[in-house]
Amino acid sequence: MGLSQLTSEEYRRLVDIMAEMTAWQSIEHRQVNMDLAGLSRFKSRVDFNVGTRIFCGALINELRTYGSEGGEPVLARLVRYLLELIGEGDNRTFLQNLLGEYTQPPNVAAPTVYQGVHTVLFLSANPSHDLNLDREMRLVEQAIQSARCRDRFKLEKQTDLQLSDLQSHLLRFQPHIVHFSGHGDGKGGIVVMDGDQPVSVPIEALRELFVILGGSVRLVVLNSCYSQPSAEKLAEVVDCVIGTSEAIYDTSATEFARAFYNGLAYGRSVHTAFSLGVNALDLRRYADKDVPCLRTRNGIDATRVSFC
Repeated sequence: MGLSQLTSEEYRRLVDIMAEMTAWQSIEHRQVNMDLAGLSRFKSRVDFNVGTRIFCGALINELRTYGSEGGEPVLARLVRYLLELIGEGDNRTFLQNLLGEYTQPPNVAAPTVYQGVHTVLFLSANPSHDLNLDREMRLVEQAIQSARCRDRFKLEKQTDLQLSDLQSHLLRFQPHIVHFSGHGDGKGGIVVMDGDQPVSVPIEALRELFVILGGSVRLVVLNSCYSQPSAEKLAEVVDCVIGTSEAIYDTSATEFARAFYNGLAYGRSVHTAFSLGVNALDLRRYADKDVPCLRTRNGIDATRVSFC
């Protein structure tokens, strides 16, 4: 058993495992996941316009035929990536055994697992009173409490966020994860209250705030519409940041958050937890499933970062 001499039985099982994953069902998903697996240059070698099982078999064959590069079979890149997407069970054990000595890419640092108890600061603002943010908060709490690593997370909830609260809450809670739930301003910023008036938080000022007070913060989730510009700016100073490229429905934002934190609290990587959030929307056939986006600080690989 092994990648260098894949038997017919191992090949068929590997195809079956891959073909059952949501990651390979559509042309768009196939292209994105090949990029994430480090297989971008093999895109021209496979036909995306075929059935899932045929595509998976063709990709595996292409990688197997290509052989080795940099001291390992290129097929190892795909199997390592599949392990990021799969849960516990016999199939995971099969992939691990198949990978063998190629568990880590050559010259790649060990995975980063943030230690200790992680404070999740859940911030919300709803100036127009049209979002069910209490439900999102409740489902996030339930998702964490139902997971294996629940004792590694402490949820702090702060509602009706005021502009002045941004500094005071970071000072008080010194969080490791900051989650904002509410509205975006349509230009990339988030909306909070300033007294009785809703105001946009300047993107550059938000970045500077995390430079000053965000030393403990490893992950930021901006669960609001059109927050990608803020996410990209924060990713200059925070390891991992999640935002949205377009408008997202309240129900979709809530379902994404539930699945994301459940994955995170089960010890999955930030990337896998993010993929679970997207998949939760896909399972429910939500049209905005491609709206969430993940950004990382330079040098950070979200597939190798976890909180337990």
